[in-house]
Amino acid sequence: MTKQKPGRQPEPEWKHLLYAAVPALVYTLLSNTVYAFLSAGGFLDSAILLQAVSVSICLAVFIWFAHREHVTVKSRKKTVFRYPASFCYAVAVVMCGIVNNYIFAVIQSKFQDHALSEGYARVTEVFYQQDLALEIITLCVLAPVAEELVYRGFVYQRLRTKSSETMAAVFSALLFGALHFNLVQFFYASVLGILLAHIVYKTGSLIAAAAAHMGANLVSVLWTETDWLDFLNLDGWQRYAAAGTCLVLTGIFISYGNQLMRRERG
Repeated sequence: MTKQKPGRQPEPEWKHLLYAAVPALVYTLLSNTVYAFLSAGGFLDSAILLQAVSVSICLAVFIWFAHREHVTVKSRKKTVFRYPASFCYAVAVVMCGIVNNYIFAVIQSKFQDHALSEGYARVTEVFYQQDLALEIITLCVLAPVAEELVYRGFVYQRLRTKSSETMAAVFSALLFGALHFNLVQFFYASVLGILLAHIVYKTGSLIAAAAAHMGANLVSVLWTETDWLDFLNLDGWQRYAAAGTCLVLTGIFISYGNQLMRRERG
């Protein structure tokens, strides 16, 4: 990880924000261009397979670029506390993802605003209800690795050299949400993006953040595509109780992870 400069960091200028955002914009443009090219050429007829190929190509490009730019993937310092702390953070991210799903379900049931979820509905229609193994590989492995490299590896770390930790975490998270291009995923990804930035800040590891991201996406896919997590499908007061419980667990696991990382530094 790039170390913070001592003292209070100045507010970043627009050129710093743009410099930090460029990798995310390039990733979005490149993945969409490859997807559109393969789709228009009739090379593949499966949306999830098209996504897998486009993400894989982008991931290869950004791995090369990260090597060229010397982006830090993990801290060289290893202690016994980092691994249980990373596990705690991963559980916190999964719990937060479940809370986000419950919150949106409540909003839908209260306001019945179908336009709110129109963009997300298109995403689920395109990428879900296909081959489960391919969905897991694409949405729960390839996409999290690529997105963590881009958003926490480039965007977040670039901005940390020019601003405060809070600004870097919030900006990278909001950009992460905005480039999902629908309101549901904007809220979902922005909240998780802040937690993922916190993981990188505390552990110095993009791998830990990617593992947490994988866990959250896996729960989402299994919840949507299988009956394995049907016990999470709750209504009424049970849904509120479950959301509250998961929110409390999110705080507990983050707090315990932070304690473990303090022991490491101690």
